[in-house]
Amino acid sequence: MAAALQVLLVLSYALGGVQGFIGSSITSRRRTLLRATVPAEEGRVTASNDESSTGPDMKAYAAGYKTVFEEISFQSCSAQDIQGTVPVDLRGTYFRAGPAMFSAGSIVPPKKSIVQPRQPPVPDGEIADRMVLHPFEGDGAVLAVTFSETGDIIVRYKFVKTNGFINERKKGSRVYKGMDVARTLGATAAASKLANDLPLPLFRHHLQPGLNKNRKNTSNSRAVYWGKKLLTLWEGGQPYKLDALALSTEGRSMLGRAIRREEDPFGGKMVYDSAKERALFYAVDHDPSRSEVTVFEFDSKFQLVPEKGGKSETYLPGFALLNDFTATENYAIFVQPNIQANGMQYLVQKEPSKALSASSSPTMIHLIPRVGSSRQKQTVTLPPDGSFDANLHFVNAYESGDNILVDAICSDGSKMTGTSSWPWGSSLEEYRASASKKSLWRYTIDARKGTVTKKCLSNMHGFFGVINPAKSMQRHRYIYMAIGATAAEVAPPQGLARFDCEKEQMEQWMPASYEFCGEPMYAPMQSSSNNDEEDAGYIMSVLYNGKTEKSEIVILKANDIASGPIARISLGAAVPHGLFGCFTPSKEAQWAPDIIGRRAKLSDKMEAQGNMWNEVKSDFSGLGLRFDDMEEYFGDFFN
Repeated sequence: MAAALQVLLVLSYALGGVQGFIGSSITSRRRTLLRATVPAEEGRVTASNDESSTGPDMKAYAAGYKTVFEEISFQSCSAQDIQGTVPVDLRGTYFRAGPAMFSAGSIVPPKKSIVQPRQPPVPDGEIADRMVLHPFEGDGAVLAVTFSETGDIIVRYKFVKTNGFINERKKGSRVYKGMDVARTLGATAAASKLANDLPLPLFRHHLQPGLNKNRKNTSNSRAVYWGKKLLTLWEGGQPYKLDALALSTEGRSMLGRAIRREEDPFGGKMVYDSAKERALFYAVDHDPSRSEVTVFEFDSKFQLVPEKGGKSETYLPGFALLNDFTATENYAIFVQPNIQANGMQYLVQKEPSKALSASSSPTMIHLIPRVGSSRQKQTVTLPPDGSFDANLHFVNAYESGDNILVDAICSDGSKMTGTSSWPWGSSLEEYRASASKKSLWRYTIDARKGTVTKKCLSNMHGFFGVINPAKSMQRHRYIYMAIGATAAEVAPPQGLARFDCEKEQMEQWMPASYEFCGEPMYAPMQSSSNNDEEDAGYIMSVLYNGKTEKSEIVILKANDIASGPIARISLGAAVPHGLFGCFTPSKEAQWAPDIIGRRAKLSDKMEAQGNMWNEVKSDFSGLGLRFDDMEEYFGDFFN
């Protein structure tokens, strides 16, 4: 067990006077939780203090971008932490990833580490050079909330100990500045006003390939649990593997050698095939003249499927700037925006805001046959309509006869005028200048005729569209998403909504003006006869309270969003605005508190001992530990 656990951060000292998110005590605590909790009228919980949201409190929203200075190793929620009633048939673990360090290098390494930082932790904003220039540049952290089979609720929150994280905390400074030019150009970027969109920019990473100081893998975008393994993803870099119980970082993963070389890129999205019980990932190897796309398919044990070695490889024309994908029974689907690479700038600098520019070519939708499919590759061009189909967030796709229907949240950056700086969006005007209009659209592709049409399903400003995973790659009726508080106008994610694709109707719940929800996540009922119904489960989300600077888990009935939460669980700490996650109802993910506690204690001990084994080179095919590169540990001697 000890060999599998890697370096974890345990703060045994007090950071007196440091401004930021301070979690609850991270020593192991066990408090018995009975699911009968603080009663609420008719089983519902309203917005805090019964306030309804009339518009976003932007000071409260901006407070959600503060560095986390203390992790949570183990925290058992008590009855006093819960308002409402947590359903007894909600079991499993919710994982969510997101940026959590905005003043780089502000977590010191263990005391026994060979190299100690030159600079101590500092409050956000105190040293401008240590502040990241976009929240997407912040080091990633993962929240885990386990709804145990014993009825307990256990919370953990840990940084992903990437190589970049370790290097910067040893130096006590911001080392990786390759994206600084792109982040300051903002809406004037040659390729698109969406370059620095909030919360997710079109430009995700520097274009210099391989492992280098220009491309920092923050592993902050998505948490994925598959085949009893927990991964965090980031566009353009290898996934990191974490221990699912203690959230200890086990290192970069090559997915059992599915990724051939350490410097190979990897995508930030997983698509679930609910019919075949498969997980699909992708990778893009860029070149100005053509880009190679690889689609990986893994079975339920996280092994590549046998058909064609589990990989589908194809070339796309030009520089394919892809940040997301979706899939159907026969195809993996990518939308390639009309962006091209400027040859000389790309060869010399590979700085995205200078090397990429808009082209006159049409946006293309690529239908890439999946392994085992008899279909042929097909490319369909979108007719020009004045929109810029880039930075799409796909919700789901499915086949219906000759048609392929793709639902996605699309971004319109035409009204963006600039960028914002930390704390990113302290006024609504500032936020609207640096965030695109986002709405729900449906693309209908006629594969036989080679045509595509678009339809706006909802003009409500929305984010993070999800469905019941059981309907993935199948016809779905309901889409759940986070929405802004100003209807169709641009505003940060705040409330939760359900869109009925058949009736084309939206129902929503909006919290208090100072409360902000993130991505909704569908969780099925355990052993329920109603699970055949698409909306029979629950929707949960992390809610950030900008007044108290604390976070909660809110739980709503999936078929009654408008009535609001049936339970609110206080996390006792602040979790910054995050990105994507998952919920696993698997039996093995319903760990009892004592099992999680023992793993967390061992992980803390390993961290306190200053364990220097940091890397898992191929964790799926054997442990294969290796000593990390010299610069990570002895960089101060070579600089």
